[in-house]
Amino acid sequence: MQKILILLILCFLCCHILLLAQNTDAGEIMLINVEPLDTLQTQEATLDSLYYMADRVAYDTGRERIDLFGKARVDYQQSQISADSMYIDLKKEQAFTYGATVMRDGEQILLGRDVAYDIRSQTGSLQSGISRLEKAFYTGAEVRKVGNKMYDIEDGTFTSCDLAEPDFWFSAHKLRIYQDDKIVGKPVIAWVNHFPVFYFPFITMSIKRGRHPGFLVPEPGYNNVDGKFIRDIAWYYPFHDYADLILGMDIMEHTGWKAKLSTIYTKRYEFDGNFHGAYQKRIMPGGVTYDWSLRALHHHELGEKATFDLNLDFISNKRIWESSGSLDENLAERLSSSMSYRQPLLGSYLNVGATYNQDLVNDRAYLSLPSASFSVPGQPLYELFLKPQRSPSAWWSNFNYSYQVRLDHTGEVSTKGSNWKDFVWNNTFNPADTTATTYLTRHHAGIRHTLGLSYNYRLFGWLNTQESISYNEAWFDRDRDDKKWVRGNDYSANASANFNIYGVRNFRRGLLSSIRHIITPSASIGFRPKLEENTRFYSFGGIGLASGDATTTLSLGVEQKWQLKYRKGGEEKRLGDVLSWSSRASTNLKSEEKKFTYLSHSLAFSPGTFDLGTKKLPGTNVYLRNISTGYNARFSMNHNPHDISWTSLALRNQYFSHGFSITGSSSYKNWFQKPKNQIFTPYEEPDSLGYHAESLSSMGTSDSWRLSLTQDVYADKDIFHPANSNLRLEANAKVSQNWYLSYATYYDIKNSQSISQSIALARDLHCWRLEVSYARRNEFWEYRLSLYNLALPDALRLQTRDSKRY
Repeated sequence: MQKILILLILCFLCCHILLLAQNTDAGEIMLINVEPLDTLQTQEATLDSLYYMADRVAYDTGRERIDLFGKARVDYQQSQISADSMYIDLKKEQAFTYGATVMRDGEQILLGRDVAYDIRSQTGSLQSGISRLEKAFYTGAEVRKVGNKMYDIEDGTFTSCDLAEPDFWFSAHKLRIYQDDKIVGKPVIAWVNHFPVFYFPFITMSIKRGRHPGFLVPEPGYNNVDGKFIRDIAWYYPFHDYADLILGMDIMEHTGWKAKLSTIYTKRYEFDGNFHGAYQKRIMPGGVTYDWSLRALHHHELGEKATFDLNLDFISNKRIWESSGSLDENLAERLSSSMSYRQPLLGSYLNVGATYNQDLVNDRAYLSLPSASFSVPGQPLYELFLKPQRSPSAWWSNFNYSYQVRLDHTGEVSTKGSNWKDFVWNNTFNPADTTATTYLTRHHAGIRHTLGLSYNYRLFGWLNTQESISYNEAWFDRDRDDKKWVRGNDYSANASANFNIYGVRNFRRGLLSSIRHIITPSASIGFRPKLEENTRFYSFGGIGLASGDATTTLSLGVEQKWQLKYRKGGEEKRLGDVLSWSSRASTNLKSEEKKFTYLSHSLAFSPGTFDLGTKKLPGTNVYLRNISTGYNARFSMNHNPHDISWTSLALRNQYFSHGFSITGSSSYKNWFQKPKNQIFTPYEEPDSLGYHAESLSSMGTSDSWRLSLTQDVYADKDIFHPANSNLRLEANAKVSQNWYLSYATYYDIKNSQSISQSIALARDLHCWRLEVSYARRNEFWEYRLSLYNLALPDALRLQTRDSKRY
């Protein structure tokens, strides 16, 4: 009644204006010319206010009816109806339109004709309707609003294609749309270019925005091991704003099932991580097995710069990965897990952690549980006694001290038939070894302290010198004689010096403007006393002591670098360390053998990248733009100077690697671009930025391409007759407007065999993308085929895959 009273008051006000000029009999239809609303003037409206406007308004008091002619419009709360003409039945609170009609319900826009709308229930219908929902369009012979955000459509169509003449669509005799939720239809036919390709008796698709609970699209398929299968039958649940959870299952026809649980979580500035767990029943010719896997990654900021990190990777048996379709999982030979805590302490950090490494091939596990370390890097010695406001310049200010301590417990365990005690401390000999020297399970524990003192000084202003002494002390749970809690120590001294020699050559003409040559000779001598008694101690986990005879080690080295400057476009460019060459030699002066029997060299060439500009492919109108190329190479070897002769340098352990890459971009024209669906453009706010972006898109696109080639060669004596030679090739490019190609291969040149190879091909089908990939590594191969909608990739996706090990 409140709305009717408001309408009557408005009508009486309109009638009062006319009565000032003329008298009419009761019940006579009155024609009124109504001025357009002033949108710049706003008034606070009540919640249930109803407004209407038109070029002309006719009010029939007898039938309680208002007729609107010319740009008729009625607003009620968030709903709006616009049409050429309409009438409102005040008694029944209903509105009817004639001709083309626009209905708005919040952000939802419906276009059609001949609307019937009930104002009280906010339900209605229209004929020949069309609307846009999220990134998709739907049409219907009749569209009815049957509830809040609920629409029924007769003989409807649905498409995410934004062309005026869509490439594909779904048609259904009956459709129901739940706004911001889902679409349900039956029966449904999929059309491509007016040709029916699929039939579905029933279909439902989610159109929700953002994260929301629901079932994910499963992946059906077939392979010769599992038979028919359905993977990723999964339910997704978002937890608040910082966590996602997926509970899923794989069902295989011949080999059983697998249950999976995964979650990803993050809270900014506090923590983030993920968790993946699986439990599998595997049916095999020899019986049924049950396996599990667990993976977790967690990082936590604890405040005051303290952090906690966790990385878990465990499996009961590698069988659980046999049908995963992942090359990395199928070929994995080792798993690593770790836990670490980092806490600031005395200007440095205290690190506490644990590691667990599982050898899947030999059924062995190597652990460090727990381990702790703390180090004070080089600090001025005077800071232990003085706290000056400024760094002093006295000679004694160059003394520095350092301290390190490490605590570790390590274990080597056989993962077959072991119990929890074996992972904690048990030491068990291998019963098959009659000498009792090998273990099935072995543990060690110890602590080591390292104290260092050094003095740094620049002599004569150009000679850098350093002298240092170091003392190590370690405690062990036992020694090789099985004595418990034993102690040992070692110490050493070292002195070193180096200086730089610079040479520069400038050029007034030509591309090259200058060359700088830097030579850095260095020498060091170290002393360690005789420590034969330390041979009884074990060495493990970074805890150990030097042992053996006394040594005096002299090391000599020289490093050379060449740096360039060149002219380009009136500017001077710099290339740092284009060529570098280092040579090093060392010897034990106390040894009775020949001195300097090992001399190593390393040569590196790295000119950087060069811009080649734009090139035109011969015989075509295709231009390759922004072309740049790069190259780098490295060669290392060593030899015994005493074996050098006039015919041979006696080079050994030669390793050569080099790589070449070229990148660029290509432009592609959209010559026969189809017109977009602009039916809703007149009813939306203009977007100049969007129009500008679409205009640029219609002109053409530019995409990059890349080709890289690397080779590594190893030879014991002759690099031209190598023991190993491998080649890696990677290429990816957008070969045309709609085709994408990527290829990678790893080839053993020495044995003329391919180690791994992968190729992926993608085709843009306007609203869809088709992706096909194939990969092979050693005896394992897999392929994947995926077709998905670009606008609704999760709701509209078809994919399959297969894998096999020969």
